[in-house]
Amino acid sequence: MEKLASYLAGTWEEGTGPRFVLENPATETPLAEGRAVASAAPAFAWARNVGIENVTALGYRERAERLEALSKRMFEERERFLDLAVANGGNTRKDAKFDVDGASAVLAAYARIGADLPEGNVRPVDAAVPLLKTGKLRAQQVFVPRRGVAVQVNAFNFPAWGMVGKFAVAFLAGMPTIAKPATSTCLLAYHIARVFLESGLLPDGALQLYLGPAGDLLDHVDGQDVIAFTGSADTGRKIRTGARVLDAGTRVNVEADSLNAAVVAADVEPGTELYDTLLRDLVTEMTQKAGQKCTAFRRILVPEPLADRLQEDLVDRLGAVAERTGDPARDEVRMGPLSSAAQLRDARAGLARLSEATERVFGDPERTSFVGVPDGKGHFLEPILLRATSDAALDGAAPFHHCEVFGPVATLLPYDGTLEAAARIVALGGGSLQSSLYTNDRDLAARAIEHLGAYLGRMVIDDEKNAAGSIPPGGVLPLVHHGGPGRAGDGSELGGTTGLALYQQRLSLQAGASLLAKTVPGAAS
Repeated sequence: MEKLASYLAGTWEEGTGPRFVLENPATETPLAEGRAVASAAPAFAWARNVGIENVTALGYRERAERLEALSKRMFEERERFLDLAVANGGNTRKDAKFDVDGASAVLAAYARIGADLPEGNVRPVDAAVPLLKTGKLRAQQVFVPRRGVAVQVNAFNFPAWGMVGKFAVAFLAGMPTIAKPATSTCLLAYHIARVFLESGLLPDGALQLYLGPAGDLLDHVDGQDVIAFTGSADTGRKIRTGARVLDAGTRVNVEADSLNAAVVAADVEPGTELYDTLLRDLVTEMTQKAGQKCTAFRRILVPEPLADRLQEDLVDRLGAVAERTGDPARDEVRMGPLSSAAQLRDARAGLARLSEATERVFGDPERTSFVGVPDGKGHFLEPILLRATSDAALDGAAPFHHCEVFGPVATLLPYDGTLEAAARIVALGGGSLQSSLYTNDRDLAARAIEHLGAYLGRMVIDDEKNAAGSIPPGGVLPLVHHGGPGRAGDGSELGGTTGLALYQQRLSLQAGASLLAKTVPGAAS
């Protein structure tokens, strides 16, 4: 069994704390083991004393070149990384590509972004503006790197994309990183970090890897540090309210639970390309990575006249996936297991709660026999489709507006087809990372941006004209904003240069026009 080690303060150390074991979630076979870190204090000291100076010594453009080179190193190791994602993550090979190639894409995207930034570490927001009607006094808004440590606590579902994406943005922004992947699926993150650290492309202190339980990781933060967390709302709340975080005023970014919605407008008709795109998206978002995606659809708003037909078509497609759910190492399998026994227990408990206000129209949460594994082995849950009444859909107390089952589970919510009802239902979710609208009515789409937009971090609009070229909405591309209000954490990641701001300090400069022109790239005289 492979022995894992953290990389802290310039050395690989196996840890001295409690032992943890990683397994294959399809077969429950142990794969690797490690031990918890004794203390994060040396890692913070090394990042502050060594990492900050080394990272900022490079400047934007040189950091961008390093990111581009790391993207190429990931591609060179791609096949090995895919095998690890299948073994420890429960991913089909297609799902593994979604994670691993997504990570490479973020590196390449931020390399391109960095190539267009000025030399050095000062990034102007816009042109300098006059402060007074007369004279040459100007105000200039700029960003500079925070003089602290980026502490990145990542989720179990995207051990590649999550860790690499956060690191790429922080590194380009000018901050050193301590990355803590979720323990249950950290085998892939460990090997990626090992490749990065042994590549010679990163200066000392730029990246450290903290494996196992969090321990005292958040007890050493200060006011210049940034905590970027992806996970449950409960854990995010604990991080935000931690005594040290509050005392130091540490910046915290949370990406948490999200009851994303697919909103089907009244003009959508079966037999059209838009309807086929809708079905494709629903199946993809329910079953890709076994539904363990923060951007997956949990609520499907469908006009009442279309509800029965959409249910029938969706059940037919989900049935095809259910028949081929099993060991993702087998080529014929289309969906693998949940990532751990704990995730399966939580999903079944969540389904029990949702059953209080829904009927199950497809799927058996107690099924134990799956393709390629002995009966009862593995942490499997076949696709589950629920349905509520139109009255329940408008009930703010209904559990599907509060409880996210993190798996291949969604609820059909029939509604009257009006934008007003759709906006009310979407809002009852308390804030989402993304939701999608399917319509050919451009007036409706324009009004929906205003009525739905306040509750979302990203809104995808599909129509017949663009259906053929659309992509499923669960993929978070580097140039789009990732984050959402309310229960989704009110965080903000990616979005091109916007994402850099998380790891930087916005600064207003007040000085003469000629001085600004000579000291700030892009300043207007």
